[in-house]
Amino acid sequence: MRSRLSKSFRFAAFASFWLAAPAAFAQSAPLVPVRIAELGVSLASMPQQFAREKGFFVQHGIDLQVIRFVNGGAEAMAGVASGQVDLAVIGRPILTGISFGLPVKIVGSPPSKKGGFELVARKGITSVAELRGKVVTGGALGGGSHQSLLKILAANGLGEDDVKIIASGGADAEMVLRSGKVDAVVTQEAVRLKLVDDGRGTLIAKARDYYGHYQSGFVLATNQFINDHPDAIRNYFIATRDYYKYEQASIDELVEYSASRVKLRKELIRAYFLEQFGLLDLTFAIDLEGTANAVNYLKELKEVKAGVNFDPNTWLDLRFLD
Repeated sequence: MRSRLSKSFRFAAFASFWLAAPAAFAQSAPLVPVRIAELGVSLASMPQQFAREKGFFVQHGIDLQVIRFVNGGAEAMAGVASGQVDLAVIGRPILTGISFGLPVKIVGSPPSKKGGFELVARKGITSVAELRGKVVTGGALGGGSHQSLLKILAANGLGEDDVKIIASGGADAEMVLRSGKVDAVVTQEAVRLKLVDDGRGTLIAKARDYYGHYQSGFVLATNQFINDHPDAIRNYFIATRDYYKYEQASIDELVEYSASRVKLRKELIRAYFLEQFGLLDLTFAIDLEGTANAVNYLKELKEVKAGVNFDPNTWLDLRFLD
């Protein structure tokens, strides 16, 4: 009797181990390093940073390695060209890079397709027209913030000669406006919330109100990374969808995390995330017409050659979107 029990126990133990082995081996499989470009640390970067620390990417086999480029999308694209990054979530400089033959593909859209750049003026200025003859900064030349500034000015009857535009590179837009040396800055919603809340600034234009049918943000991957690690790209999107769903359901946790890293009142952080969550599209689908319009706008700026046309068959690789 003892022998039969012993044999039965050994068989059950062996079967249990065998059934559990695939999961155990999967957990011990080496993570795929994914070097992703990030444009500095801001409230906009908190959802991904929070998810990274919570282990969402590790759960999907990814070692997400963030490489920061504080001078904007143009600098990030230079990082792509030099082989420093595999993946990037940035704006129109991606289109410029592809038009000049950079070996990358657009693989999806960020969760929000709406451009987040906003023009904030110092207290006392209430309209774009009042910027004539004044000093304005649009961040780094060639970046999405600078392009948005030109778009807003043109729509209000102002050219580059009507204002003094200075390039501030990766300087903190909030500190630049607070310095009193400029009259307006192009920045993101989170900084605008703080400047307006402090009584230091006035929102005078949102870039997304000027672009019409337009896509401003994209996810790119290098051709080499696409060839070497296609599953990692697919898993990146799966992890991103998972963490946004988690954060929407656990916004208090995200607010607390962000408040410990960004100097902003919790009420404003919550308002920012609620606004962003309302714009989410977790299919990561590309707006083809909006992308074509973005390319045409870059032609107007002479950042894309006139003879270049947006070709979805060669610019995009969307097989990673489930």
